[in-house]
Amino acid sequence: MCLTLGCSRSGYYSWIKLGRPQYKAFDQAVNDLVLESYNSDTRFGIISIRMNIKAAYGLCLTNKTVYRYMKLNNIQSICRRKTRRYPKPSDHEIPNLLQRDFNTDKPNKKWSIDISYIFCRDGLQYLCAIKDMYDKSIISWELSPYIDFKLVMDTLNDAIDKVPYEQRKELILHSDQGWHFTHKVYQQTLLDNGITQSISHKGSSVDNAPIESFFAIIKTECIYLEDNLYTKNLDFIVSEYIYYYNNNRLQEKIKELAPLIFREQALMTLFY
Repeated sequence: MCLTLGCSRSGYYSWIKLGRPQYKAFDQAVNDLVLESYNSDTRFGIISIRMNIKAAYGLCLTNKTVYRYMKLNNIQSICRRKTRRYPKPSDHEIPNLLQRDFNTDKPNKKWSIDISYIFCRDGLQYLCAIKDMYDKSIISWELSPYIDFKLVMDTLNDAIDKVPYEQRKELILHSDQGWHFTHKVYQQTLLDNGITQSISHKGSSVDNAPIESFFAIIKTECIYLEDNLYTKNLDFIVSEYIYYYNNNRLQEKIKELAPLIFREQALMTLFY
């Protein structure tokens, strides 16, 4: 019988022992909701599907329930292999103020900045971005065919222009030890705008994990899915994705809200 039902003997007897509960019976309505959510965006995984069903229909499911229906329908999110590097840290003249403490109690208290490369069919482009560690939002970003100082300064100045000083009086901007971030002009710009600088230990990408995680997400959910990625359309593609990321992509760690919604709620409480 177990062979016919496709279950293990131990699982069957556990079900008998529990009094033959019906809570694991197949629910067509739940199955349809899981499929609908997944088909709306095939990048969605277990947590994203659960959060979107809750947001859209008010139905609270467990991660295990969503996983079960995904398995039944043979669907899964895009998988990316996580790489971890833990090199030996070394000291630097600019202190590492964060020490891998990425938690904060309000917006504009801890930002993370870095540069990542994007391979297009007709050349290489570089993306520089600044992320707020409180609400996970992308404050500013710039694309360039050159990994030059202008790319970093344009990104930094755009972020400074977007966020009034009154909202970022305690701001720490964290980066790695790239030459752009140890440049005297960069350091002076931070000083002139009341921003405290923090830098990772040498060769330790984990120290700047918040922005590194965003680069991994945008590449997995956007860049790697584009079959015709050219430098001429990259700006539009990245712009569309970052709008989606900031305004529509629900995140479990910020009360299952999109970054800008969570950010606006906090700013309303603090400044209005």
